[in-house]
Amino acid sequence: METPVKHHVYRSGEGTNVGAIGLGIYTRLTGADTKGAYSLFEYVVPPNLGGPPTHIHSREDELFTCVQGRVVVELDGEEHVLGPGDSLLMPRGVPHMFHNPFDEETRVVAVVSPPGLENYYQALSELPPGPRDMKLVAEIMVQHGLSLQKKP
Repeated sequence: METPVKHHVYRSGEGTNVGAIGLGIYTRLTGADTKGAYSLFEYVVPPNLGGPPTHIHSREDELFTCVQGRVVVELDGEEHVLGPGDSLLMPRGVPHMFHNPFDEETRVVAVVSPPGLENYYQALSELPPGPRDMKLVAEIMVQHGLSLQKKP
């Protein structure tokens, strides 16, 4: 008989914080927790944060739902402003980035399928403190199926 997935209420800010690029990244559920179905994250984006550069996931689809504040998501060159309760699907293979140009903190819940992005964040969090060695970051991105969008 298959063991059921254990239930748990996750409160805002709970989970393992593997923050990178200046924001809080809370891993709420990993692929192991969901039997390989998806991963769940909460992103805490400080006011006026530039966010990650435009990048592409080759393996995962991401569903962003803004739960506090507002966030700007650029998806395939089109800009979207999400407010509380708004969601946006970012399919794999499509360039995207997000940032918070506003004067209030933003919180986004992200469902990622299939799971695995938690391994990328964990690898980033294990880099030495201080200025990022972009060569190491690029190697980690490649290992986890991510790439930066090349400028035209």
